Amino acid sequence: MNVRIAPVLRALWPAAGLAGALVGLVQGWHYLDSGFPTLVVGRVLDAVLMAWLLAVLFGFSFLLAEPLVAGLLRGRGESRWPWLAAGLAAAPVLVILGLYANRAWGFRPAELLTASALLRNGLLVAAVLAAALVFGHWRRRRLEDGEARPASLLPVVATLAGVLLLARFGLPAWYRAGAAPDPQTPVLILLVDALRADGLGVYGNLRPASPAIDAFARDAVLFRQAIAQSTFTKTSIASLLTARNPYHHGLYWGSHVDASGVFTSDLLAEEELTLAEILREKDYLTTAWVQNSHLRESMGFAQGFVDFFEQQGSIARIHRRSSPFFSGPGRRYPFFAYLHYIDLHDPYRPKPPYDRMWATGRDVYAGIDLAEWGAFLDQVRKGQRAIAPEDLTELRALYDGQIRAIDEEIGRLVARLKASGLYEKSLIVLTADHGDGFGEHGFIGHSTAPYEELVRVPLLVKLPGGRAAGTVVEEQVRLIDVAPTILDALGYKVRPSMDGCSLLPLIDGSAAVGARPVACTLAVTEIAEEEGYPGLSLRTGRWKLIHREKKGDELYDLVADPGETVNRIAEADEEGRRLAEAARAIVASRKANRGGQILLDPKTIQELKALGYVR
Repeated sequence: MNVRIAPVLRALWPAAGLAGALVGLVQGWHYLDSGFPTLVVGRVLDAVLMAWLLAVLFGFSFLLAEPLVAGLLRGRGESRWPWLAAGLAAAPVLVILGLYANRAWGFRPAELLTASALLRNGLLVAAVLAAALVFGHWRRRRLEDGEARPASLLPVVATLAGVLLLARFGLPAWYRAGAAPDPQTPVLILLVDALRADGLGVYGNLRPASPAIDAFARDAVLFRQAIAQSTFTKTSIASLLTARNPYHHGLYWGSHVDASGVFTSDLLAEEELTLAEILREKDYLTTAWVQNSHLRESMGFAQGFVDFFEQQGSIARIHRRSSPFFSGPGRRYPFFAYLHYIDLHDPYRPKPPYDRMWATGRDVYAGIDLAEWGAFLDQVRKGQRAIAPEDLTELRALYDGQIRAIDEEIGRLVARLKASGLYEKSLIVLTADHGDGFGEHGFIGHSTAPYEELVRVPLLVKLPGGRAAGTVVEEQVRLIDVAPTILDALGYKVRPSMDGCSLLPLIDGSAAVGARPVACTLAVTEIAEEEGYPGLSLRTGRWKLIHREKKGDELYDLVADPGETVNRIAEADEEGRRLAEAARAIVASRKANRGGQILLDPKTIQELKALGYVR
């Protein structure tokens, strides 16, 4: 038997190239409708290169397998061994392609036995085996007809080397870097899920948990009192992206179970206008990498994003997946990128060495079923289960250790942005959707009453060119002010439908202290409670009223009592009474969800249970 690599690769070359081109077209077709045609070329080229590299891997694997199989089957029907050799050679290709595909699909190892993963991977296995059988048939026919004359491998190697060199050094300068950089300002929002303001050094954490973020703060504007519009992710992010209060966008429930036991989740209505949609209209390439079971395309959060990558995993994984964007398309087009990290979410389980950076190693989760974390949180909130003070101390130490792990990843991202030249010209926002409690008001975690440990979040805004770097704003602001501020900084008008206000007057000092309209200073935070009646707070900077139908109103003087320990409702002055009236008016006028609801599948329900959202 005379086996040569050139005929094998020649047989694989056109088929692999065509298959790669088709895959690339399918993956990149949406870029044509979005106005980014050169990105289609990039997807096709990447897919063709992947297909050719897999073809080379298959070819060499086949040449190793063919003599082995032929020797084992000699005298037992030699016509079968090319097929068997091809099937054996398909194994390494299937492993590599499977890793690549499952990473692109967002499946984690624990999810590979779900129905969706089994279906996709089954189709992948079938496709690879079908291609191997076709090749085996070609090889068998070739042996029956007699081997062709020896062919030189030089043309094949030269073609492969030329394409790889062109792709590596030539084409990226055309389809990725571009001839002339676009003058529009890149925009990034980095959101750390569940990061309370005092988790950062610049907001008072005495532990060195955030050196990289603290360094970033020196290049940014720091807002001392930034208030989230909900104590739970889904509602809060809906407000962040639409710049509208919850009683206007109507999205309250992340998971709700009816009397029959059916779990549903609210959708962000299509008629809501998101920041991504506005910037998309301005020819921005809008992309998101998110990890939170509440933030799904099927729940309306992909509105306006050209690419919306959900369930992306850890912050390190998100940064690995987004890195090609910042070094590729992000250097060619103006972009808006939204990165949502969930690593800090409870229960806190930082990896070494962060698990012992400040924690003692005490097993605070002993006897707790973490798959039913929500049920445990509910017991704590209802006073059915107590947490020892030393356990609360340990939980906070684990929390700070996880902040440090996130901080180092953000530091590496900032370094890459600086090296690429994007950092200086970009508008970068770092914030959170809510905080977390550590027993201050009888609960741990979040998704409950809007006390300060949940509603106060960090807000750092780095403007292009280092404008106003180091400025500290003491006045109260809201997450709904982020989108209007971005639009104003880019030179676009703030939409009338937005409840938020641009913060640029506070940054440049053009707004006199106390002179801003009430609509720009009152912070409303809402949370849906089990009874269906929303709990909410109205915060003015000094006073905060918490309104919950079945528990009575609470009024706190945040200047004299920042820990919210003394309820002043019995001695409320005129301002306190106005806040109470305003709270009742909001409840009476709030809109029911206008985006409809989606049924939650068992896998999502389990994910939400583990995050504490389903009890």
